[in-house]
Amino acid sequence: MPFLYQTKVQPDWIDYNGHMQDAYYGLVFSHAVDALQDAVGFDAAYRKRTGCTIYLIEDHKFYLREVREAEPLLVTTHVLASDSKRFHLQMIMTSRGAEVCIGEFMELHVQQQPQPHAVPMPDEIQKRLEAARDDASPASWHRLRSRPFKQL
Repeated sequence: MPFLYQTKVQPDWIDYNGHMQDAYYGLVFSHAVDALQDAVGFDAAYRKRTGCTIYLIEDHKFYLREVREAEPLLVTTHVLASDSKRFHLQMIMTSRGAEVCIGEFMELHVQQQPQPHAVPMPDEIQKRLEAARDDASPASWHRLRSRPFKQL
């Protein structure tokens, strides 16, 4: 079950070459993660109630195509794997049907106080991530893959 996030390229994201600056691909992916975390239960109420959140601990991106101001962007997020504290995402950013950027992200569930440290996710959120997991074999995942993450 992929998660979808849509936006468009903003004027202030354009660099001196006339296309979206590389840093903003990461911003778009980050907003897509925000949408996923709200959908699975890591929303603002959860963060306030528990003092827990998610941290990005590793990411890899493949830049495939330039995009220009006002172009539509769609990010499709797949949960590749998860365990009690982490989840591994693959995101495919497209514009008008063409792949623009592929990213992989490892997220960690963190208790922020007294010092940030990894803690297990609540069972109900872990079950939602597991239910959303892409059950296809790793061989069928997108052809552009980062170096393998340590197995979950």
